Amino acid sequence: MRKRNSNKNYSVKILKYFSTAKLSLIFLTILMICICVVEIINPIISANLLIKITEFNVNDAIKFSFLLIIVSLIKGLFNQCVNYIYLKQIKNKIILNIRKDMIKRIFDMKIVNFDIHTSGEFINRLKNDPEQISSILSIVQFSFFNLLADLFVLIYIMYINLFLGIIYIISVLAIYFYQKNVLNKIKKIQEESETISDKNASLLNEILHGIRDIKILNIGVKTRNMVMKSLTDTTNIETDKNIKSSKLYETVNLLQSITVFVVIFVGIILVNNNLISVTSLVVIYMHRTNIFDLILCYRSIKEYLNEYSIASKRIFELLDDSNFPIEKFGTKKIDKIEGKIEIKDLSFAYNKKTVLNNINIAISPNDTIGIVGASGSGKTTLLNLIDKNYNVENNKIYIDDIDINELSEDSIRNNIAFISQNPYIFNLTIKENLELMGNNVTKKEIVKACKIAQIHDYIMSLPNQYDTLLGEGGANLSGGQKQRLAIARALIKKSKIILFDEATSALDNVTQYELQKSLNNISEDRTILIVAHRLSTIKECNKIFVMENGKIVGEGTHSELLKNNECYKKLYKEENK
Repeated sequence: MRKRNSNKNYSVKILKYFSTAKLSLIFLTILMICICVVEIINPIISANLLIKITEFNVNDAIKFSFLLIIVSLIKGLFNQCVNYIYLKQIKNKIILNIRKDMIKRIFDMKIVNFDIHTSGEFINRLKNDPEQISSILSIVQFSFFNLLADLFVLIYIMYINLFLGIIYIISVLAIYFYQKNVLNKIKKIQEESETISDKNASLLNEILHGIRDIKILNIGVKTRNMVMKSLTDTTNIETDKNIKSSKLYETVNLLQSITVFVVIFVGIILVNNNLISVTSLVVIYMHRTNIFDLILCYRSIKEYLNEYSIASKRIFELLDDSNFPIEKFGTKKIDKIEGKIEIKDLSFAYNKKTVLNNINIAISPNDTIGIVGASGSGKTTLLNLIDKNYNVENNKIYIDDIDINELSEDSIRNNIAFISQNPYIFNLTIKENLELMGNNVTKKEIVKACKIAQIHDYIMSLPNQYDTLLGEGGANLSGGQKQRLAIARALIKKSKIILFDEATSALDNVTQYELQKSLNNISEDRTILIVAHRLSTIKECNKIFVMENGKIVGEGTHSELLKNNECYKKLYKEENK
């Protein structure tokens, strides 16, 4: 019951987007009412025209012909106005506003959301659901006014002849209950189809992003089979749905034909007994489609309102903190921090598994700190918490003696640069990638940062140099080149604290040595934390922290740890085998 109420709330919440096009909606409603009136009048004029033709009443037939043309032109004009207002003034506004809010929310989400959900799922919601919401508006509105028009037609038929009206009502009810039974089965298939569609979108997105690695690893056959199976499952379920829909369509057509036959047969008997005029029978016959449209309109409204509910639920799930929590920052603003970091009694669990246990670290401004340990010891998690990629309790992490939870987003992100072991490079030119790091970044700043990061010479060897397009995810760069470009981005950002998460892991020994010399030049006025497997990367650090199973098990310089720390000695021996 709670879930149903929640869905209702989502459906109501989405209506706020329609308020941006309030005047257009009012005008659209007026036009739809006019179209409904035309829909009722049209068969009456057609019936009278037919009677006048059969009576060889030429003058009246011409009059009704002109009247029919005028009514058809008016209806066409109204329909064009409706389409223009809907597409230009309503649909585009609604879709744009919904997508803006969804994109804003995606940018505000906690990193953990992207650990749990695939990019394909977000893309699917962003692309399909807003489009569906706006389309449903048009369909429901059109169906609602058609339903009203059809109800008036039914009342009019019952006014002409109650008996024939009752035949139509019995037929409509029989068709409705039959459709309801079949459509319930189709609905279950549709829900299953949408679930499979989401999975397919995620799978295809992952495979297309990883196509190069798939080829390199020679797992094309396996991944292709995965896609083929996924496509086969989708095709099978769509086929099942289409077969049931086709059977429903044919059966309904048969029931409608039987109804029309009964109405004509009974109507002829009534005409022969002077209980109804020929004109009235023709009018009743001409309105047959309106009567059968009663079911179609009602079913359309019901189906699309259900789809509207599902689409609005998916949209507002994305906008809901309880489903997709957003990052939360404080209000304290610091333009430039000194670079002091202090961690007190920090413990952290991810998915109920303890990753860090009672961590205590004090780092002075401009220190270069190394953090080492086996895989899974919690090194990367520690950096993520310092950069506030994951939330931590109050009074655990301090920057310049201020609780990290009190600092604004800009104070943290502008002053801290995070260089991961697999940095993402945008499908832009080298220059454009680096210009993203600040406002009015000059070519001189770009070149200087690239020289320090030991990538300038490589860039200058390229035909287009700094205007070289890098491809999706930096496909045209090697692993080491990606990391050096990421280091250049961090230098342009001019952050006081730089966090290196295995950022030199893909570099050869010569490049690593040259890069470390450059980093020594910039470390005088920056606090640098380096997470590394290779101890050669952090030998020259002011202090090294050794981590094991989420705990600090040693700290000191390289030489001190080699003498006093068994865990560090073990790591050193393994590297120098």
